[in-house]
Amino acid sequence: MKNKPSKVHVDYHIYTVNDAKKLFNNRKIYIWGAGQKGRGFLKALERNGFKIEAFLDSSPKLIGEYYEGIPILDPKEIFEDKNKLNNAFILTASVDKKNKEMFKICEKYGLEKGKDFINIQRFTPYYPVIEISGSCNLSCISCPRGDFRSRFRKTGFMDITDYERVIKKLIAEMPFLYLVDLYVWGDPFLHPKLPEIIKINNKYGIAGGISTNLNYGNNIEEIIKSKPPQIRVSVSGYGPEHYEITHKNAKWDVFYNNLLMLHKYIKKYDTKTIVEVYFHVNKINISEFKKVKELCDELGFRLNSTISMVFPDYALEYIQTGKLPTNAQKGADIMLVSLDDMLKNAKKEKDKDCLLKRIVPVINWDLSVMPCCNYTYRKLADNYLDITFEEIIKLRENHPLCKTCQKYALHRYFNPLYYSDYIDNLLKVEIKNE
Repeated sequence: MKNKPSKVHVDYHIYTVNDAKKLFNNRKIYIWGAGQKGRGFLKALERNGFKIEAFLDSSPKLIGEYYEGIPILDPKEIFEDKNKLNNAFILTASVDKKNKEMFKICEKYGLEKGKDFINIQRFTPYYPVIEISGSCNLSCISCPRGDFRSRFRKTGFMDITDYERVIKKLIAEMPFLYLVDLYVWGDPFLHPKLPEIIKINNKYGIAGGISTNLNYGNNIEEIIKSKPPQIRVSVSGYGPEHYEITHKNAKWDVFYNNLLMLHKYIKKYDTKTIVEVYFHVNKINISEFKKVKELCDELGFRLNSTISMVFPDYALEYIQTGKLPTNAQKGADIMLVSLDDMLKNAKKEKDKDCLLKRIVPVINWDLSVMPCCNYTYRKLADNYLDITFEEIIKLRENHPLCKTCQKYALHRYFNPLYYSDYIDNLLKVEIKNE
C-alpha cells in the first residue's frame, strides 16, 4: 500500500517572466482588487517590466480614486465594454472566497480561466513570512507568546542588512513575489528600524504586511512616512474593561490614541496606507463590536471580524494532556465556540489540505527557518541564506511537528474562515438589537 502524500506537500509552478509574457499575450492588464494583495502584485509586475491599465474594485470608497497614478475603476467599465474586454487580461487579487465570486463573473462574460483571467497566487503560490521582531510587549491570554519563558528563550531583531539579503534571495527564487508578512509572534512596531525595512520593501517592489497590537507608538510618524501599504491592528473590545483582559498588559487609552495617530499621519503624508482593524470576537466583547465599527467608519479604516480562539500550541497541549495553562484557560473560557467543539470541527476536515501549506518559508529574526507560522519556535534550518528553497520544502514535509499536527487534525483547527458566516450572523443580530 502506498503512503499518502503529506497534506503540507506543495508542488506548485513558480511563474517566470517568459511564462507571464505568454499568458498576457500583449493584452491590457487589469488587477481586480485594489487592496493589499493587488497593490503588492502591481509592484511585482512593475519589477518584471509589466505595466497595468487599471485596477478594478467594487468598493464605492475606491472607485474613481488613483493608486500611484493608476485609476481604480468599477469592474462594469470593462465587462460591459466588448472592445475593452476582448483585449483584457484580468488578475484577481482577493481572498479565496471572493476570488471564486470573481471567477464566476469573468466566466459569465465569456472569459476563460487560465487564458483570459487568473488568480495572482498562481504566479507566486508561496507566501513567505519574516519575523523581523523577536519581541512582543503584551501577554495576550490566548497567545503562547504570553507564556514567554517556557516557549521563547531568545529575543532580538533582524539585522537590517540581513533583511535586505533575505528579500533579494526570495525574489531570486520567486520572480513575482508580491507580499511578505513581517510578523509571526513578535510585534513589528517594536523593531527600531521598521521604517527602513518598509523602504527596502518599496525599493524592491514588495508589499510588507504588518500586524501590531498598537500599544507602542514612539515611531508611528516615521513608520507612516515610509509609506507602508497596509497595517493590520488587533483589538478585542471597546474600552478597558474587556480589551485589557484579553490583550493582557495593554492599555486601551494607548491603543485608542495610537489609532487616531495612524489616521492623522496617513492623512498628513497621503500615503494611501490601508488600515485593517481585526476584531477578535468572544463572549464578553461581542456587544462592543458596534462601537468599534463606528470608530473605524469615522477613521476610514477597514473592519474585519474573526472568531477568538486559543492558538494551536495550546490546542495541542490540551489534546495531549487534557489541560491548559492558567492564562490559556481564561482565553478558552470566553471562546464563542468551545475548544472541544472547534477540535471536533477540525476532525471533520482532517482529510483536507493544511491551511498553511503555502506559507513557506517562515524565517525567524535570527535567520533560522521554522516549519510553521502557527506554532511557537521549532527549528527547520539554521540559516535561510544557506539553504535552497527546494530543501526547505522537503524538510518541512518530513518535520515531526507537521506529522503531529496532522495526526490530531490541527492543520484544520486555526481556520477563522470556517466560522465567518457564524460570526457575521451573530454580529448582525447584535447590531439589530442595539
